[in-house]
Amino acid sequence: MVIGAVLFAVIAMVSEQTRPTVRLEARDLEQLAAYWEMQTQRPPTRDELASIIQERVDEELMAREAIRLGLDKDDMIIRRRLAQKMAFASEDVSTIPAPSEARLQAFYEANRARYATPARLALRHVYFNQDRSGTTPAVAAAEALAKLKAGQSAGGDPALLPLAYADIAVADLARDYGPAFTQAARTAPLGTWVGPVASPYGVHLIQVQNRLASEALPLAQVRAEVMDAWMAEQRQIKNRAFRQGLRKKYKVEIAGLPK
Repeated sequence: MVIGAVLFAVIAMVSEQTRPTVRLEARDLEQLAAYWEMQTQRPPTRDELASIIQERVDEELMAREAIRLGLDKDDMIIRRRLAQKMAFASEDVSTIPAPSEARLQAFYEANRARYATPARLALRHVYFNQDRSGTTPAVAAAEALAKLKAGQSAGGDPALLPLAYADIAVADLARDYGPAFTQAARTAPLGTWVGPVASPYGVHLIQVQNRLASEALPLAQVRAEVMDAWMAEQRQIKNRAFRQGLRKKYKVEIAGLPK
């Protein structure tokens, strides 16, 4: 009995010493308290902090036991999350030095179109609803165009969108009225009524009053944007290199495909 008791004590002591340890450092407790305060807008009480710590310990124990049992294997969500964390980690450790002035200028020149002001127009138009009763939109537009060219006034149908624009980007015009309307607005002689021009809403007569071409802004005005774009491109290059390195590190086999 004495020998058995000694053996039991020794086994218990060895088991205690070999048990994995879950340790929360001071910074972990500070993070838990800070997260609580961010959510509740007040620091936790002593009892609340004890409860938070208990939940964190339970979470760690459950996670470790799940990994020990292999529950993390073949789980698409876990795999995707780990891949995202690895991507973020690879970006964090990749220090990208600031480009020289010449290199930044070269990047700007290669991507000048990104930093151009959009082409803009000033115009007005007369609208004819495609669902109008009586005279068809095409006939009504043709009659109104003849009057306008003769210097007379001519009205159309009520419209939900504005009938005059003092300064609108060509891209916004294309979004609202479609390609045919936009093409006519881009090519019509200034001050001349043209049409009928189709849109998703019906037909229009258009008079362009002013036209401003797209203009590239100088590097000095868009330097911060250019720098951000250059850094983003460098991160992409480093990430591609990192992934290529991983493919060399691991052997990839896909069922049904030759090795």
